[in-house]
Amino acid sequence: MTTTTWLIVLLVLSVVANVALTAQLTARRRRTHPLPPATVVTESPHTLRELESTRQELEQARRAADHATGLIQGRDLELGRVRGLLEQTRAQAADAAAAAEEAPALRKEREELLARLRGLEEELRRRSRERDDAQTQALSRIHELERRLADAEARTDGPPGPEPVSPAIPRQLPVGRDTTADSSVDGADLGPVVVRAASARGDRARHDGEHRRDAVLLRFAEEIPAPTLLSVVAAGAPRGRWSQSAADRACRSLATQVGRYGEGLGRELYGSDGDDGALGALLRTALQGVAHSMRLVTRGEGPDGEADDAAIEVSLTALLTRLGDGREREHLAFGVGDGALLRLRDGEWSAVFAPGESALDRALRLPAHAARVGWARLTTLPGDVLAVCSPPMAELLLRDDAGPWFAARWAGRQPYLTSFLSEVNAPVRSTGGDRSVVCLWDFGDARDARSAVH
Repeated sequence: MTTTTWLIVLLVLSVVANVALTAQLTARRRRTHPLPPATVVTESPHTLRELESTRQELEQARRAADHATGLIQGRDLELGRVRGLLEQTRAQAADAAAAAEEAPALRKEREELLARLRGLEEELRRRSRERDDAQTQALSRIHELERRLADAEARTDGPPGPEPVSPAIPRQLPVGRDTTADSSVDGADLGPVVVRAASARGDRARHDGEHRRDAVLLRFAEEIPAPTLLSVVAAGAPRGRWSQSAADRACRSLATQVGRYGEGLGRELYGSDGDDGALGALLRTALQGVAHSMRLVTRGEGPDGEADDAAIEVSLTALLTRLGDGREREHLAFGVGDGALLRLRDGEWSAVFAPGESALDRALRLPAHAARVGWARLTTLPGDVLAVCSPPMAELLLRDDAGPWFAARWAGRQPYLTSFLSEVNAPVRSTGGDRSVVCLWDFGDARDARSAVH
């Protein structure tokens, strides 16, 4: 038993003893001094003193009892607090035991978190190094471009153009009796009009060892009274045995036919009384003459000694352009087949003419369908670029990924012939057909053209 318990027991025994003593004293006085009759009350001084003494003892006993009761209550409260502390200690002991059981898992989790933190710190350091390296390379590239820009500005009076690109290089020469050069280029600066023409063998033909089947031609149509430029793109059939010779013959023959009917074409094109019906008739006649000339390529090779049209099929697109200074330049586009005439304006390519309006018309070819010639008049503004294209080149210029690439190199420029051929022949993924195009820059005024040399 604790000290507190012994103290409580002693206090209780003391109270019990006081109560018993008081009871004995009271009983003795009653036996020694019997009560007087009710009618007579006699109190001696000795009795009064004993009574007073007894009362004092009783009062002391009561106070002692009250004090003992208070002590007992205090000890009860203290015992309650002790019990609460004991329960809290037991709970803490249980928690400590549970924590001791979980400690290995917590240590493992802590180690994993520390390892992950170290990995993140290493990744942060690596990315910081990569960022610093990239910044260094970017600054080096900027300094190199600034140096090249300064060198370019020192070499020419006009603004420098985009970086040159390396053309695709053929790995073998073509075979066959109808072979021609892998690529060709031509061009001229005609005052306010700048023209470049190029034709390059396609990837598919290079891979298969086949020859180029397209042809391009630029010719000054001196028979037309007003100064006029003729631009022609002829695309031979992919499997035609004599398609290259036929394409070249179609271009040259068209130049001959335009010269033969030059006076009438000039009157219908630029005269005040020009008639569209008469113009269409002249174009059909000219194309029929081209078809006759093309058939001479395979004369005697067809059935019964006739020409073999399947071996010489050609799609032809041509453009007649009026030269001289002018704020609106007149053009006449015409042709047969699936070629196209595109316009570059404000950095965007758009198709402005196609000889075939429907899929059936686009499948037509010379020489069989010379009478189905399509044509249209159009005008350009200073800064416009027209492109007479073979089908693969038109598709390439209208693509979202390749079109802006060519637009950035050709808008507002006068490229050198070699640069133009390199860009037409650039290693850009395409359908694989021959790339042939005639580009015409309209500067409106010859002075503007001279300030845009590239």
